[in-house]
Amino acid sequence: MRRTSLTFLFGITLCAFSGGKGWAQESPIDRYITLLRSDLITDKAAVVVSNMELSEKEMNAFWPVYNAYQKELSKVGDEKVAVIKDYTEHIEQVDNAKARELTMKTLAVEEKRLGVIKKYIGKFSKVLSAKQVARFFQLELQMQRLIDLQVAAELPLLK
Repeated sequence: MRRTSLTFLFGITLCAFSGGKGWAQESPIDRYITLLRSDLITDKAAVVVSNMELSEKEMNAFWPVYNAYQKELSKVGDEKVAVIKDYTEHIEQVDNAKARELTMKTLAVEEKRLGVIKKYIGKFSKVLSAKQVARFFQLELQMQRLIDLQVAAELPLLK
């Protein structure tokens, strides 16, 4: 029951981190993640639109950068999904070596995510004011933290 619950949780909460793959290559849970992720991406874009207060000219410059940012961020998300899958598949038999490996992989993914954010602060700064860039990343980080909190709240602690 615990593994089924973890798989369901995984499908619901990790959709924001996963990049797309072809339907033919995906398992049922991966297809479910793909569908949920597309809804989440739409919802994130709606939050951005409703909170950024951009002019038409700013929006035209913003969206190509935003789309590239999301694409790069989803690659990092693929790695995060892989680490969480690894964790949930081995939850009952994590020894010290596996715990160390998972910790290092988790930190590496977080560093990559932060690296993407830092990289795109510069790219967004070319098309938006510093205040608009700060506002965007304020929204973005709030949304990421909410997703991270959902995942963390549902994953069991190691024993």
